[in-house]
Amino acid sequence: MVIIYYCFGGAHSSVLAAAIHTHMLSTDRIPKKDEIINLPHYDKTPSQMIGIPFCFGKDEFGNRVYILGTGKAKKIVINALKSFMEIEEINQDEVYLENTLKNVNLLVRIGGFLSRGLGLIFPGRILTVYGLQRAYPKFVQMVKRVKEEIAVA
Repeated sequence: MVIIYYCFGGAHSSVLAAAIHTHMLSTDRIPKKDEIINLPHYDKTPSQMIGIPFCFGKDEFGNRVYILGTGKAKKIVINALKSFMEIEEINQDEVYLENTLKNVNLLVRIGGFLSRGLGLIFPGRILTVYGLQRAYPKFVQMVKRVKEEIAVA
């Protein structure tokens, strides 16, 4: 199975979810600032890479885990992905899409805009990390739910 965590820029919340899913981050404690900042792709995805999935790794069941930024065209990107799977006869039950933005708070949104949108990396990155630390239990719950749902599929 393929799991795709997606968000606006593919740089913060999808990266965090994929890191939890692949056990790069623990589920029993809130990660430290450096643990989040040092994640692959964290706060580094350039805007021209929107719409391109990146393989983040594999989970304990051998499922491939991807991150994806959708930008302002979330519906278009997701519809294009689903249409491609249909055209290529890829079983849609083998791909699990999860929107990570539902767990994002205002700090992450402002920080992401500062860092990725305005190029103010330092203050933006600090805000995203702090916001994600505060929302971390929600992300852990989301990943646990995803794993439960793919285990049933």
